[in-house]
Amino acid sequence: MRTMRAKILIASLLTTALPMAGQSILTTEHADIGVAYEDKSWNLHVHDETNDIEYAPGEVVLRVNPSALGFISASPAFRFLGNAGSPVWVLPSTQKADLLFLGFGAEEIVSGMFVGDTVSMRLRSVTGPGDFTVYDFDSFGNPSVIMSTRDGVTDADRFQAVPGAHSDLNWAFSQPGTYTVNFEASGTLVEDGLLSASGPVAYTFQVIPEPGTWALMVVGLGAGWVASRRRSAR
Repeated sequence: MRTMRAKILIASLLTTALPMAGQSILTTEHADIGVAYEDKSWNLHVHDETNDIEYAPGEVVLRVNPSALGFISASPAFRFLGNAGSPVWVLPSTQKADLLFLGFGAEEIVSGMFVGDTVSMRLRSVTGPGDFTVYDFDSFGNPSVIMSTRDGVTDADRFQAVPGAHSDLNWAFSQPGTYTVNFEASGTLVEDGLLSASGPVAYTFQVIPEPGTWALMVVGLGAGWVASRRRSAR
């Protein structure tokens, strides 16, 4: 059983960076997880603002480059990310040339369409090797959590998008690997007072470790696999 698990883990590490056929990869662009509503229908997508290209969620991979790797601050204010000193991969809310610059975009929604002039982007589920967190900073530089899987996914894990606006945020991952993140857009329509929701829509993130770290992980797992094979052959 351990041999089989080792094979699967090695295979998953070796294929983490490989997109599915037909998928594009965004690596350093300015992009957003976009939401639109027209003709009584939701349209969730990815908008590559750098190249002005719009993708369906399944057509694109949002890549977190190795340079996103950092370590959790010792400040108690960042405890929501995990233990101080632990590795964390973050796409920051300020643009860096070697990283994807990502936010939520509601530019295509007309002001006055939804009650309170807001559209809710709720986190519905996440599958992946680690924790997923979205956070922002207030005017004093203090972090505030918007979504996090560390305490389970609840109704509170949501971002209130403003029609006509784009909001760049911090996207954090506790482990390298592939994550499938499901978001749902919803809002109460002014015209009839009814709540409308898109249903969960899946987005793919790929967190790439440093090449040296990747190689060490694969070599270590390979050595463990060989050792287990030798033990089982005795």
